[in-house]
Order: sequence, then structure tokens, then C-alpha cells
Amino acid sequence: MTILPIIERELRVRARSRGAYWMRFAAGLTAALVCLPQLLLPRPFAGSAAPGPGLLNALVSAAFLLCCGACLLAADVISSERREGTLGLLLLTPVRTLDVLAGKLGSAGLTGLCVLLALLPLLMIPVLAGGVTGGEAFRKGLVLPDTLFLALAAGLWASADAQERLKAARNALVMVAILVLAPGLAELLLRGGGTPGAKLGLLSPLGAISAATAGQYAASAADYWTSLVLVQAVGWVLLLGAGLRLRRAWREDRGETVAFTPAPVGAGAKEPDGPWLSCSWTAPTVAPAGDGETPAAPIAPRPLRDGANPIAWLLQRQRGTRAILWAGALVSFTSTWLPAVIFHLWRPTSVWALSMPWDLARSALQGALFAWAASRFLVEARRTGELELLLTTPAGASQLVSTQWAVLKRLLRWPMLVMLVPPILGPVSILTMNRVWLGPNYAVFRLNYVINELFYCVNVFFGVGALCWLGLWFGLRAGTQGGAIAWTVGVVKGLPYLLGVLSWMLFSALGAYAFSGGSPVGFLVVRSLPQMVDLLFYLTLIHVARRRLLGELGGADPIHLDLRQAVSAAARDALAAARNLRHWTPHA
Repeated sequence: MTILPIIERELRVRARSRGAYWMRFAAGLTAALVCLPQLLLPRPFAGSAAPGPGLLNALVSAAFLLCCGACLLAADVISSERREGTLGLLLLTPVRTLDVLAGKLGSAGLTGLCVLLALLPLLMIPVLAGGVTGGEAFRKGLVLPDTLFLALAAGLWASADAQERLKAARNALVMVAILVLAPGLAELLLRGGGTPGAKLGLLSPLGAISAATAGQYAASAADYWTSLVLVQAVGWVLLLGAGLRLRRAWREDRGETVAFTPAPVGAGAKEPDGPWLSCSWTAPTVAPAGDGETPAAPIAPRPLRDGANPIAWLLQRQRGTRAILWAGALVSFTSTWLPAVIFHLWRPTSVWALSMPWDLARSALQGALFAWAASRFLVEARRTGELELLLTTPAGASQLVSTQWAVLKRLLRWPMLVMLVPPILGPVSILTMNRVWLGPNYAVFRLNYVINELFYCVNVFFGVGALCWLGLWFGLRAGTQGGAIAWTVGVVKGLPYLLGVLSWMLFSALGAYAFSGGSPVGFLVVRSLPQMVDLLFYLTLIHVARRRLLGELGGADPIHLDLRQAVSAAARDALAAARNLRHWTPHA
């Protein structure tokens, strides 16, 4: 059998990666973060008398998101082989395309299954907490491997026809989102249009989770098992499509089909004038020929102008950074409509238990995208050894850092404005509402809401800055792109989340008015205190990351952290930013 050696080869490659071990640790940590608030909160805030239903919904939603994100494990397994030229070597042997797909699916599937096995035993905690039967926990847990298989199949489908890593990841995520959300939305539309008996939602894993609840399963057990079979069938259809796409891509690489490919360097495609790096420069594309058979002359790249900043030129030629930043900005809008859609499709017993994991996943995804955009240049330049070449030029460490920050600021102007639209519209709507709708304490409620939203706007602004500066620093320190993203998100997003959950549980258990003496002003201060702490934390991170990045790039001794000096410098930076904000205007 040729499948088993391929799986062994892939597993040996993954075994040398530290990420395979850290993913299991991250899965267990995520489950602990989801369980902690549910177990420690008073029952009125948890949504039901027994903690079991809310805890089960929170754990299943967190595991479901991890299973959907497993499409990224398989999104680059075939496209990386095509970029490195090893796919042709595999297919020149007796190995067939089916063997390649089975080997890639087996290696990525075993990695994802090991991560999922770290979460499945925790589904018994809601049974011990009460309010949930063992059968319901087992049925919902059985949906998770089905979802994992569907996500891996979507990743292979996207990877079979793409060579760029970013394009393959994007196609995989879009396909998983369509497969998960589209059937349920279509069922809701048909039901609203008066079409009875439409069960298109069973094609989605969300339909299987909804049918696995005790009430739904008692009413119709066939819906649950039918949904499991349908989700599995959709996954096999995607694998069949991946095989067809891989065979077509292999024929194109061999030249058996007509395809517009770039001309080789020796045939006229010249490199840009001036310095360039392999981590940023891409070969010029070729315009399609008029007869459809022979490629036309390559498009000549624009040369580097005299006096231009070479580092800025390199950063601007790095493809995908603008798209990554816009994707991170648009993720913010999912917090307004995605939980409502999931609630209608899932029909959980506790809204709060379901919204908390989704909000945590949204924040982590947004932080990962911004950290990726900020760290990718330094990670790639360090991996190829070209960072040392840049540091020996007259540009030096200071210009390398300042230029990257200037380019990021220019690319972030409009995405940042888009991110600030929801928190700005919230206070405007509250100020225009009638006092009868807000109750007797309408003035206190308005003031509290407006001040908290203003703090939220400021924290969004400086939070993105902290992600960019930490991404630059960990891009230099971490050995891999995944390590840089994980460390950045863990520090910038993870620590404030832990502090926020602990402080919110403390205030909920003891009562916010216990700290304020019952006065509206004291209550306002208590509610705004976590936002102030987050702002101070972000400013401190920006200051520390900037100093350490300049020190390490310049070859100086490591700069030790002086907390008092860092906080005072962060406060000075905040005042300077507030003074300069009056003169700042966005440009395209």
C-alpha cells in the first residue's frame, strides 16, 4: 500500500513541528477559559438554575470553532508541495492523486483528532454539574469529528487548486463558512416564505448539534442521524472535487493543458532595478496573448526611483498585507450579526453561554490577522537570512523599524475607521432614544454607555497598535510565523481577557454598588475601571515592544523592563497622541 508510507512521511514532518504539541495545550486552555466563568458565576448571570446546559453549549461551541478552524491545517498541504516542486516528484512515482489526498487527509486528520481528543473528555463536566444527560453530551460530541472531517475536506479542496498560502487559506475559510451557515439560512428563508417541511439545515453541522438536544432528539431522532450522514456525504463530495482539481493542476504543471504561465527569467522577464529581497519580490505576471496559445511579453516591473526608501519599496511589494488588514477590520462586524444567526440555527438554552466563546474566537481571529500582517516581513526576512543583509545597509535598525511602522499606519487608516464605526454609532443611537424607553435612570444609563463606548474606541485604536508593535517584536524573536502570531495574540488578547473575566465575576458576585456606595458616579467609575486598565496595558506594551525591538535590532544589550518608567512613558505617549489627533486626517 502506498498510502501508509505517505501518512508516515507527513506525520514525521509534523512531529518535528512544535506547533503540533502547542495546539493540544491551547485546546485544553481554551476549554478551561470557557468553563471557568460558567462554573464560578452566580446562577442569575449564567442563564439557568443548573450550570450544565450553559456549560455544555459553551464547550461545544468552543470545540466546534476549533473543528471549523482545522481547515487551515489542510489548506496548505498540497499548495506547499506545488510551490516547492515536490508534488511532481511524488506523482512521477507509482503514487496516485488518490494516495496523495488520503495521505494528506490522514496526517492532518490525526493532528486535528489529537487536538479534539483533548477536549472531548471535558464534555462530561456538564453532566456532573447537572441539567444535562449523558446521551445529549455524547450526541453533541459525536458531531465534532464529523465537523472536523468536513473542515479538513474543505481545506484539501482549497489547497488542490491554489499555490499561494493566503489564497488557499481564504478559499478554505469561505467554503467552511458557506457549508456551515448557508443551509440553515436557506431553511429559515424557506420557512419564512411559507414553505413547510424544509430541512435544508440538516446539511450543516449546526443542524446536527441542534437536533442532538434532548427535546429535539426525543421529537425526531431521525433528523440527528440523517444530519450526521449528510455532513459526512458533503465531506466526501469535497474530497472527490479535490481529487479532480489536483489532477487538473498536475496536468497544467506538466504542460498538457493550455495555461497562461509566466515566462522564465531567461526568456525576458527581468528583475526590478535596485535592491530586492526574495521574501518580498514576486515574478512579474504575463499578459494573456491574443491567440490564447503563446504568452505575450512579460509586464516590466517599475524600477526603484532614486532617493526612494528601499525598505518601504519592499514592504509595498509584499502581497496580501492590505487584504489581511481589511479582513481583520471586517471581523469586527461579525460580533453584531453572527451570534444572532448562530442562535437561530443552534437554538441553545443559554444565549450568554453561546455568545462568550464566539466573542472570544472573534477577538482571537482579529488579533491573529493583525499580528500576521505586522510580523510576516521580519519572519520571512529572518528565515531567509536577509535581515542581516538589511541591517548592514545604511538604512540600519532604526529606519527598518520606523519604515515598517509608517507603512502599517498608512495601510491601517481606512480599516481603523471602519472598525470604529460600530462603537461610534452606539452612543449616537442611545442619545437619540426616548427617556421612556431607558427607564427612570436614563441620564445615568446614557452617561455610563457613552463613556464606556468612548473608552472602547480608544482601546480599539491602541489595541491595534499594540498588536502591530508586538507582532513586529515577536516577528524578530519567534522562529516561525505561527509562533509570532500565537505569542502576540496571547499577550495582547489573552491577558486582558483573563483580567476582564476575573474582574467581571468579582463585580457580579459582590455587586458593583458594593464598591461605589450606591452612587451613580461611583458605579460609573467601577464600570470604567477595566477599560482604563486595558488602555494602560496597551500603552505599556507599545512602549516596551518598541524599545526592545530597537535594542535587539541594533545589537544592544537587552533592555530590562522598569514598570514605573514604562507606565510614565506610556502616559506621555498617550498625551502626545491626543494632541496630534487634532491634526490627523485620513488619506487614501
